[in-house]
Amino acid sequence: MLDVNAAKPYSTRESFNTLLPILKRAGLEQVLSICELSGGLSNHNYKITTPTGCYVLRVNADAADSFCTRQQERFYWQQLAQAKLAPALLWVSEDERYYLSDFIESDLIASDFIESDLIESAVASAAECAAIEHNVIDSERFQRKRLIHWPALERQTSAADFVLGQSSLGILHHGYSQQAYLNHELSLIPIQQDKHPNSAARLLLELLLQLRELPTGHYAISITEQWQEYHQQMLAYQASLALTHDWSERVAKLLNIQIDIKHWCDDLAACLIKPQFCHRDLNPHNLLLKNNRLYCIDFEYATASHPLCELAVVLATHALTPAQQNELVTQYLSEHPYVSVNAVAAVPAAIDMYWVFACYWALLMAAQTEPSRSADYLAWFDCFWPLITQAS
Repeated sequence: MLDVNAAKPYSTRESFNTLLPILKRAGLEQVLSICELSGGLSNHNYKITTPTGCYVLRVNADAADSFCTRQQERFYWQQLAQAKLAPALLWVSEDERYYLSDFIESDLIASDFIESDLIESAVASAAECAAIEHNVIDSERFQRKRLIHWPALERQTSAADFVLGQSSLGILHHGYSQQAYLNHELSLIPIQQDKHPNSAARLLLELLLQLRELPTGHYAISITEQWQEYHQQMLAYQASLALTHDWSERVAKLLNIQIDIKHWCDDLAACLIKPQFCHRDLNPHNLLLKNNRLYCIDFEYATASHPLCELAVVLATHALTPAQQNELVTQYLSEHPYVSVNAVAAVPAAIDMYWVFACYWALLMAAQTEPSRSADYLAWFDCFWPLITQAS
């Protein structure tokens, strides 16, 4: 994951010298600066400044190779770049460890349609606001807006949180009941769409609708297959490696909810008509905003899969109001060609499966990294685990 707005100088001289030969192989002879970009949980990203432009050098983590095929990742990256939905991929090293791409300086978004208490600490600096004010908004409108970076929209939302929010709008029949939701006793009501040009919900909806029209390519995996693949990898590590008690203790938690996971997978399979292209990790750190348009980065999980994968990630990771969530669900699923009409009832299951996969990811990364880094991934597991409905 990458936040291009939070760069810090890459000041270690030895590391700077280590990267220079790689950049020369990529065709960058005159490097003015190298800044590490914050926000990554696995791969490392650096902003490279030259006299002619700025670029991003990504150093792929070895552990991440078990989650993706680099050829598959590049296929979808190039496909989205051609569709103007991703930065251009300019160079790949022979060993596939290094990627060089265009750098996109992400714009700020007005926070007036976002719950204020969720973004209080993410307000942009006065200097940034002044620059945006001069170019984008007039003085009167500026007085009542706060401007933030897109990653500041990050908020972890569980399936129960989503259902409760929809219930607050009067959408759920028979009061608040997640079981009723899963039993299809649901009726979405139309919410007036937000017409502001920087509306987070509108921008996300536009992106989701564009992504679903892309060719699927030759790669595909169902939600059930993904669960089984991660589960078998976890069991293989458990059987072959001398892993810590802390790791095994968390494995036991996942083993205890296998019946729930199967039910969620079955709910999702029941509403699927046909797979579509899915990025599968559209969290705020993997999105860049430029000229009122969203761009995607990081395609390690991209493939053809269940259409609700895309919707679930956005709902689970963005600080949206219940009305904005409703707008996304309603508009995205309206006459969707690849899911049945009752797909809306499976949205909570899709959100739960997103957090299930996040827990598997954390455990698998922890199993493949040195002990000092492994503890960080176990901490991520502990962050994700309470968001799974049956794990609370």
